[in-house]
Amino acid sequence: MTLNDIKKDIVILQPELIGTNGFVSSEVVDKLLGLFEQCYSIAESSAATVQELRDAINRLKGEQGKPVILPNNSKSYSTEEDRKDAAVSTSKSPKIGFKLPENKLKALAETRIPEPVLQALVVIKNQKFSSEGEFIAEITNIIGETAATEYRELLLEHGQYTKRARKSKIAKIEIDREVECKIDKSTLPEDAYFMEFKANIVQDIIIKRDNVRFKKEVYYSPSQHQTFMAPVPIGYEGGYGPGIKAEIIAMKYINNMSEPKIVSSLQTIGILISPTYVSNRLTLPAYMQPFIDEKNDLFEAALKVSSFIQIDDTGCRVNGTSQYVQILCNDFFTLFFTTPRKDRLTILDILRNFKPRCFIFNDETFCFLTVFNVSDKLIDKIKLMTKNTVYNESELDNFLDELFPTPKQGKTLRIRIAEAAAIAHYQQDETINKVDVLVADDAPQFKLLTMYLALCWIHIGRHIKKLNPVTLNFQNKLEDFQKKFWHYYNTLREFKKNPEEANIEELKAQFDELFSTQTGYLELDKRIEKIASKKENLLTILTYAEVPLHNNASENGARVQKRREDVSLQTKTKDGTIAKDAMMSIIESCKKLGINARKFIHDRLLQGGKVPRLADVLINKMVK
Repeated sequence: MTLNDIKKDIVILQPELIGTNGFVSSEVVDKLLGLFEQCYSIAESSAATVQELRDAINRLKGEQGKPVILPNNSKSYSTEEDRKDAAVSTSKSPKIGFKLPENKLKALAETRIPEPVLQALVVIKNQKFSSEGEFIAEITNIIGETAATEYRELLLEHGQYTKRARKSKIAKIEIDREVECKIDKSTLPEDAYFMEFKANIVQDIIIKRDNVRFKKEVYYSPSQHQTFMAPVPIGYEGGYGPGIKAEIIAMKYINNMSEPKIVSSLQTIGILISPTYVSNRLTLPAYMQPFIDEKNDLFEAALKVSSFIQIDDTGCRVNGTSQYVQILCNDFFTLFFTTPRKDRLTILDILRNFKPRCFIFNDETFCFLTVFNVSDKLIDKIKLMTKNTVYNESELDNFLDELFPTPKQGKTLRIRIAEAAAIAHYQQDETINKVDVLVADDAPQFKLLTMYLALCWIHIGRHIKKLNPVTLNFQNKLEDFQKKFWHYYNTLREFKKNPEEANIEELKAQFDELFSTQTGYLELDKRIEKIASKKENLLTILTYAEVPLHNNASENGARVQKRREDVSLQTKTKDGTIAKDAMMSIIESCKKLGINARKFIHDRLLQGGKVPRLADVLINKMVK
């Protein structure tokens, strides 16, 4: 809304205000407050623009701009607390216990409970009770029934705590060796006799050098004039063994260490190694190809068995240029692909696992062109010039050059035509495994590619939370709608647990009712109207119950990329970028598949075959 629009609305409101005779309806108040919100928003934006211009002028003068100082109570746009609050009503009740630690006894000293009673309760300090009845019974035994009854509520209030759901890790610890600890019998009394051994498990590691001198047999054949030499065991080729080769990769991608730190760490245990060797082991295809092939096989398996794939992207740097890391995942894998662009054709390239691009002009293509707002006149011209055959990228470029003879002519149209033809081919291609559902945010490059696009509810909720009304009336309306929003979100969560028993039509009706709300707060109402228009995308789970409601998994993958950049800002070569994507994909997928990543790396370097292919593990887990 512009200032001119606000002026027109004020003119329209004037007759209503003049005719009120001192009484102003709530509808008029909402309109006035809405205009005030708009004026405040415009003034805030104008102030920011003025400051940017002042900063630009100061920099041109050789001075500095205004420093950015964040407020101490900067507003958070996280929706985590909102979702938790909405889920309280249906979540399991936390397990409650009772105890009186020292800080609680001190707090009770400030209440009406007499000092002698508190002194008596010291005997159960830090003692835990599993139930209220057990707690009160013990207190009654100590201070008597009369005092226990009188101070019961205070003692329960201060003694209650939430039990942590801890699981013992002892059962998961693998034992490598056993050592018997003997008592010096001379220190024991004469009547002492042996009862048992009591186990005490201690975890430890051994990091040491293991340099090997191989004595290789050498034979010479005079008849053949040839020397024969015994080979070293697999993994020991070159000057370093499988332990060092595997640890270099593990340090880089499991421990998130930089190459100089890897060199330094190995040198501290007596390994003489150069930075060049470490870099080569981490980047050159000669060393990394088995891991790259493993990633490709995993992706092919994922495309084959996954009914949905989550996707997101984040920026990165490759040798000083800005590129993008695309993250594809579900509950059993996470895959990373670094690409120069993030448009529809790039996403299609990934979904087709980078097979050569193909294009087709058919009825579906022309439907997409209509959606892309290409004129009917141009569509008719394309129909006359094309035939229903598959074009490769070179043939399409020749066709587009013929359609737009001038180099600068139709730059955007060329992109839209290529996208429409590529999507049409992808959706009718029977030679590849296609994705049915893509879970993503509302970015344009993810739209129209698959049969369904499921939008992330958390992204939608964050857009609502970013509203920042200044009037109390609109703040209350915003808070009230947010509660209803997350309550409905929680209803969908419950649906996912038992989709067979749910009333889908009722859930759709609840959606329509919630997102047809008119609050009177203009900005919020615009958001609500926009959400309502995305009903099909937000309710994809009613058709595919296994699809998640949010896209947090791919955002977690983006965080992995950002933590990698904290250590190594960028990759320098194409080979290094491909290797980085492969290893990050393998490490993150190993976590989800329950495979020890270190053992996996060692197994592949030794060609042991003890750790199964990630693709096979994925298929087994997803088919079950």
